[in-house]
Amino acid sequence: MFSRIIFFLLFTLFISYQSLAQQEVKVPKTVLRPPLDFPMYLSGTFGEPRSGHLHSGMDIKTQGVIGKKVYAVDGGYVSRIKVSTGGYGKVLYITHANGLVSVYGHLSKFNWRLQQFVRKIQYQRESFLVDIFLKKNELPVKKGEVVAYSGDTGGSDGPHLHFELREAKSEHPVNPLLFKGINVKDHIAPKIYRLAVFPAGEKSCVNEKRDTLVYMVSGTGKKCYIKRNPVINVSGPFSLGLQTFDMLDKTHNHDGVYKIELFEDNKQIFGLRMMEISFATTRNVNSLIDYQYFVKKGKRLYRTEIDPNNHLMNYYSVLNRGIYELNDTLVHNFKFVVYDIYGNRAVFPFKIRATNKNCKPTKKRNWLADAVQVPLKKEVVIDSEAVQIKFQPYTFYRDEAFPLKIYPHTDYSYSSVFGLLNRFISAQKFFTVTIKPNWVPEKLSKKLYIAFSEERNESSYQFAGNARNKQGDLVARARDMGFYTVMADTIQPIIKPVNFSAKTFMKGPRNLKVMIDDEQTGVDKYVPEINGHWVLMEYDPKTKTLVYHPDQYLKKGKNEFVLTVYDRVGNKRVFKAEILIK
Repeated sequence: MFSRIIFFLLFTLFISYQSLAQQEVKVPKTVLRPPLDFPMYLSGTFGEPRSGHLHSGMDIKTQGVIGKKVYAVDGGYVSRIKVSTGGYGKVLYITHANGLVSVYGHLSKFNWRLQQFVRKIQYQRESFLVDIFLKKNELPVKKGEVVAYSGDTGGSDGPHLHFELREAKSEHPVNPLLFKGINVKDHIAPKIYRLAVFPAGEKSCVNEKRDTLVYMVSGTGKKCYIKRNPVINVSGPFSLGLQTFDMLDKTHNHDGVYKIELFEDNKQIFGLRMMEISFATTRNVNSLIDYQYFVKKGKRLYRTEIDPNNHLMNYYSVLNRGIYELNDTLVHNFKFVVYDIYGNRAVFPFKIRATNKNCKPTKKRNWLADAVQVPLKKEVVIDSEAVQIKFQPYTFYRDEAFPLKIYPHTDYSYSSVFGLLNRFISAQKFFTVTIKPNWVPEKLSKKLYIAFSEERNESSYQFAGNARNKQGDLVARARDMGFYTVMADTIQPIIKPVNFSAKTFMKGPRNLKVMIDDEQTGVDKYVPEINGHWVLMEYDPKTKTLVYHPDQYLKKGKNEFVLTVYDRVGNKRVFKAEILIK
C-alpha cells in the first residue's frame, strides 16, 4: 500500500512538471504596433543563450545610430523608469490593460514629458542612477505615442533597441514574436553546426573513448548530415548536445532558435521551447549549455541532459532527464529538428548503436583524491586559519569536486593566493570567500579588498569585495572559480576634463565633459557641484565620461565647478575649476 502511495505521488509530480513545462503562453487578441517605425531586423532573439542568462527580449537594429523614435506598442501607463550604467541602461516599462508589460531598453533619452519627470527625481535624490516605480495612471501613454529614443546605454555593444514583453502577473518575459503586430521577416531555416555525444556514466564511452565526441554537421534545412554518415558507437548511458542558430532575412547575425526536438526511432525524447522564461532561473543557462565546452571553445552547445539543480521551465517531453541508454546492439535512428518561430526548420538525422566493446583506458585524474567534494544538497565549509569558503546547498547544478590550492603571497598581495582550480564549473548561487589578511601597515588596513582573477596573473586581478566580518576579516560574495587574494588600493581615481580646463572662459553655457576612471578597484561614486549645488552629470562607463548639460545652476559670471570621485575602498580625488561665462 505504501509503495502505491509513493508511486502515485511521484507520478503526480511528474505529470505536474510536464504540464507546467508545456503550458502555452496566453496571447491577448489585442494587435500591438511595432516599437519602431521602420522594418525590424534583429541582432538577438528571445531565449538566446547569453553570458549568465537567457535573453529576455529581442534586440532590434536601429540602422547603426542612436536617436530613433520609440513608440508605445499599446496604450497603458508608465509603471517603472530606471537609469543605470549597466543592464538595460535607460529603460522604460509600460503596463497595459491586456495583462502585459512592454519594456524598452538601452534608450538614449525619454520623451520630453518623461525626461523632465526623471530629471526632477534625479535632483531630489541627488543621483544620476534612479529606479522609479509609479502608480497606475500617474503617467498615462497612448498607443503609438513616442515615449523615448533609441540608444546605446547600459550593457549594450552597439546602438539598438532591446524590446521585451512580460506577463504583468508573473513578471515572466514572453516571446514578443508570438504577438500580433510584432513581426520580422524570416524565411530561412535554422543552421546546425555541431553534434556532441557525452558519456553519461562512470563506465560510459563514445567510440570506445570516455571523452565527449563532437561532429561537424553539414547541409542546410531538411538535409543536414554528418559527412560519410557514420554510425556512432556508445557504451552505457549517454546524452547529446547541439550547436545551432537561427538565421533571419537580410541579417548576418547568429540568433537563438525557438524550438529543439529530439527523436529516437520517430519517438520524441526531448523538447526545448523558448516561449517564456523566468528571471529566477535564467542563470540556469550555464547548465543548459555545455559550460566546459563554452569556456574552452567559446561556443555554446545545447545539452539534452537536465542537471538536478536546473529548473528551467522551457523543457518538455524529456525522457529520463535527457540521459539515454540503448538496450540492444541494433542501429537506432536519431533525429534533431530545430525550428524558428515561423516554422522554418532544420532536420538532422544520425545513427547510434550500442556496443559491448570496452572503453579505452584514460589518464587518471590524480587531483580527484585530494579534491574538495561539494554534494549538491549539503552545505560545505572549507575552513582554515587563513581562509574560509562556504558553499550553501544547491550552489552548483550537480555534485561537484575541484582542487583547492594555496600559493604564497606575492609582492602585491597581503594574503596567500587561494585557487579554486576548476574553471569549467559554473555556480548558480553565490558562495562566500572570507580571507584573514597577513600583517599589514596600519595605513593600509582600510584600503584592503579581496581580488579575483581567472589566472594567476597580477595584472588581471579585479575587485571582488571588501566587506568585513566581526573579526575584521575580508569577505566577498563570489560565483567564479579561480584565484582569490587580498590586495590594497592606495591610488586616487583619475579625473581629466575633456573640453574645459581649471580656468575656462565661455561666451555662453555649453556641455561640460569629464573623464573619470579608477584602474584598480573601480569608481564607486561621484559628486558634481556647481556653486555649492549638486548637479546632474550623466555617466557613460563605455567612454568613462561624465557629461553636464547646462541648467539653472550654471549662470552668467563666475562659477565654481567641483567634482569629487571615490573608488571602492574610499580613495578620493577632487577636481576644481573656475568657469567664467560672459
